[in-house]
Amino acid sequence: MIRSFEQGPIRPPSEARSLLVRVIRNCTWNRCTFCSVYKGSTSSLRSVDEVIADVDAMAQTAALVADAGAGVPAGGVAALRSGDVPPEAYQVALFVGDGARNVFLQDADPCAVAPAKLAAIIGHIRQRFPTVERVTTYGRAATLARRTPAQLKGLADAGLTRVHLGLESGSDEVLAAVCKGCTAAQLVTGGTRVVEAGMELCFYVMPGLGGRGLATAHVRGTAAVLRAVASHAPAGRPLVVRLRTTAIVPGTPLAVCADAGEFDLPDDVEVAREVRDLLVALGDARLDLRSDHALNLLAELQGSLPADGGRLLALLDEFLELDADERAQFALGSRLGVYCTLADRRDEQRRALLRSHVPDVARASAAELLEAAKQIRARFL
Repeated sequence: MIRSFEQGPIRPPSEARSLLVRVIRNCTWNRCTFCSVYKGSTSSLRSVDEVIADVDAMAQTAALVADAGAGVPAGGVAALRSGDVPPEAYQVALFVGDGARNVFLQDADPCAVAPAKLAAIIGHIRQRFPTVERVTTYGRAATLARRTPAQLKGLADAGLTRVHLGLESGSDEVLAAVCKGCTAAQLVTGGTRVVEAGMELCFYVMPGLGGRGLATAHVRGTAAVLRAVASHAPAGRPLVVRLRTTAIVPGTPLAVCADAGEFDLPDDVEVAREVRDLLVALGDARLDLRSDHALNLLAELQGSLPADGGRLLALLDEFLELDADERAQFALGSRLGVYCTLADRRDEQRRALLRSHVPDVARASAAELLEAAKQIRARFL
């Protein structure tokens, strides 16, 4: 049987069919108040030899999965049942079935690995999997801001193509409040160095992270960071911004703050207004906006800015201009999976389905429905 190999707990949704290579365990910071993923764990580096041995085992697994017949992931299931490959082989099967094109480096901050060592790992991955087109990773702003332009260019030359970076907020006040461990200046420096090194950069923004008290500062600061970094991205490789609406996960420090009355989470209507304000504040900044997570109310909110700005603002206005009850019912229906688009609220079958899920939906107040929708958000994390 092929030796087992490590895999971390998370990856971005866009990396669902990527080969997952764990180069560092857990999170080097692990103090963000909103995050529950690595709490109670400690970070540790893995040796280059250890990671390379994992990559070799994955390559052997990929060869077995591809030869298993019956297609992929069925081939991966067949190989698992035969006992020839470790349980982690299913992710390898997804990777093979997708054309063996994409690799994602885990866990939270592989860029904390010495650049020469990380470059050696990337080089070995590309050697063992010559069909790979994209190698991506998470990165922390504080780490990337410490890397020199030459070091990041070296990683790009080795074959690193994209960095996923949690911006969350561009407001120093909000960043400090959620114990993010970086500043707006580091976000600009780290992000700019990534794009200038020739790599794609994907920023994650968390609408609602400023709570009700810091919403204006959150929007203003985030727009400023995005504008600054977007101006350095080449025309053919614009900055990508993915929205991740804030939710309070039980047991996190943010939940403790909320219970103590120190954080007041905005509801879906307030978040929609915040996102609208952000789009306006971005002005003519050039970037691609993605709303590709169940945490977000409006999955349709996707496009290239500034070209699609008018359409995206019109979509937000369509929601915001509904009467209070209709807005609240849509928010709850969206959180329950009944509605996927704004147009779905006009579908009588879907409206009936919402009533079957929530018999009192017509009698409940807008505030009650929005509060219920807000509570449901955390289940998507």
